[in-house]
Amino acid sequence: METENTLKIAICEDTRIHIEYLVNHIKKSGIPSEVSCFENSEDFLQTFQINKYDIIFMDIYMDGEAAGVKAAEMVREQDKTVTLAFTTTSLEHTLESYRLKAIMYLEKPVKESDVKELLELALIKRKTREVIEISLEGGKKEEILLEDISFFEQKGNTIEVVTVATGIKRTSRSVKLDDLEKKLPKPPFLRCHRSFIINLNHVRNIDKETHSFTMQHGGRADINQRRKLKEFEDTLQLWMIEKAGREA
Repeated sequence: METENTLKIAICEDTRIHIEYLVNHIKKSGIPSEVSCFENSEDFLQTFQINKYDIIFMDIYMDGEAAGVKAAEMVREQDKTVTLAFTTTSLEHTLESYRLKAIMYLEKPVKESDVKELLELALIKRKTREVIEISLEGGKKEEILLEDISFFEQKGNTIEVVTVATGIKRTSRSVKLDDLEKKLPKPPFLRCHRSFIINLNHVRNIDKETHSFTMQHGGRADINQRRKLKEFEDTLQLWMIEKAGREA
């Protein structure tokens, strides 16, 4: 049974034997987990979404050569925070683990103690992620990860919460954009228009012709016509510089 403390794990390994080996270690840890297994990087990448997994075990030599490193690069382009661990039979790509911010570099056969340590770290990380509780249509209250929110858009009497991993959620009529703005950390959240609040982490660029933010995962957010585009360009650039510094 899945709970809020259930870890979502992806295992990307070259053989069924190695997959079963890791699954067995995960079961022995005693930490509730939901595990998805892949024997090639293409199948994994086709289903991958930001915030879908808490941990990814990535075999460096999946599909031969170093396809696991390439898959990890594609993961990091979308998800900067997912816990990533390389599994390998060689120390040849140790430096890649630092570049891609892999938390562990596990030599096969992977030790049970290392797997349990990794799961415990991911569980702590999961419990400390920032969320906002929002009343949705039908009166249900839901905690939504701040890092998953692309933008908020006022539409009539309700607000659309556009998320990356779980799609669009509509709030109840009692929710006001002004009230949401007060609860959100600034930055990365920015009120750019009376009907829009954006997450700067999910901005692709500013479209000067439409006077709007273009979001990385689809959609646009209008910019207040009374404010200069240069002001928002400077805000976005400063945030990206600060973000790059923290991730370095």
